[in-house]
Amino acid sequence: MKIAVLSSQLPIPNRAKSGGVAYAANRLANALAQRGHYVTVFSTDERPPEACYLVRQVLSSPPSNPLRAWLWLWQLARRYAAQDFSDFDIIHAHGNNALIRRSGPPLVRTLHGASLGEAMHAITLKRRVWYLTLTPCELLEAARATRVVAVSANTRRYVPGIDLVIPNSVNRDVYCPEPFLNSHLRHPHPVILFVGTLAGRKRGQMLLELFQSQIRPALPKAELWMVAEQTVQAPGIVCFQNLDEDALADLYRRAWVFCLPSTYEGFGIPYIEAMACGTPVVATPNSGARELLEDGKWGVLAPESKLGQTLLSLLSDAYRRQSLAELGLERAKEFALERVVDAYEALFASLVNGEEDRSYRRGQ
Repeated sequence: MKIAVLSSQLPIPNRAKSGGVAYAANRLANALAQRGHYVTVFSTDERPPEACYLVRQVLSSPPSNPLRAWLWLWQLARRYAAQDFSDFDIIHAHGNNALIRRSGPPLVRTLHGASLGEAMHAITLKRRVWYLTLTPCELLEAARATRVVAVSANTRRYVPGIDLVIPNSVNRDVYCPEPFLNSHLRHPHPVILFVGTLAGRKRGQMLLELFQSQIRPALPKAELWMVAEQTVQAPGIVCFQNLDEDALADLYRRAWVFCLPSTYEGFGIPYIEAMACGTPVVATPNSGARELLEDGKWGVLAPESKLGQTLLSLLSDAYRRQSLAELGLERAKEFALERVVDAYEALFASLVNGEEDRSYRRGQ
């Protein structure tokens, strides 16, 4: 098949922050290309060094000014609508497809979350308003698509007309444990790993303050490793930026616990990455974490008021960490890259061949 992929960003080296959608789109496009499909990604970024697909740049990167960034989103939608997709069998959009006509190839829109969910759980008024302005566009994108896929079942709460759920994947060739569940790799002192942003719904700043006020006083040698967009200088804080996936996987394997206390996650890719590396996961009960961890079956869910106590307890209990690591490895198998690619490949083939498969009908 000839597949056109729409992804505004791709994982670019030396960028301070690439969103999870960029990595998910890149991983899926690469896997499809490796299976022999002709894949072209339409993006604002250049082709990543290890990409097996082609890239067509349609616009420059978004501006930092919020108003200009909002206008940029519609400009990108217009650029996508102006492309000639007639040579492709299918279009797979990770966003910005609101102006593409239905007369072209079948279009699959993947929702990696919901702007309404983001708005409802935003921690600032500015971010809430931003996401609310995106909600009508997102609904239009879903309406324009031939099929709508969500990466999690909880997204159905916010967006009507979702056809099916195909989760994000984890590349277990990269995110995997070393022998004996990393026992010889673990840092000699307790380490909590965080991957996200300090500000906003990821709540890295909240975890930082909790570490300084509760964890560090009780465990003076404990460290908080932060893979974030900002550098923080404080006792016990170690910051990392611009990591490739191999380096990130190494941090997961060396940490004692992974913690991402988000207010909202459409899916929560770092949770699965940590579990696939054999590292216990602690999360606040946001919708993505509750779904991935099945309300605590595969990891620990703790409200903000008990997060510090929960982390201290887990850092002091090697047996429980071992048990959670083993559970996480089992859970991560369900999100193996090959399973996710199989699902998309089957969906694309059914649309290209005009098959009426009941499993792909809207609402099923």
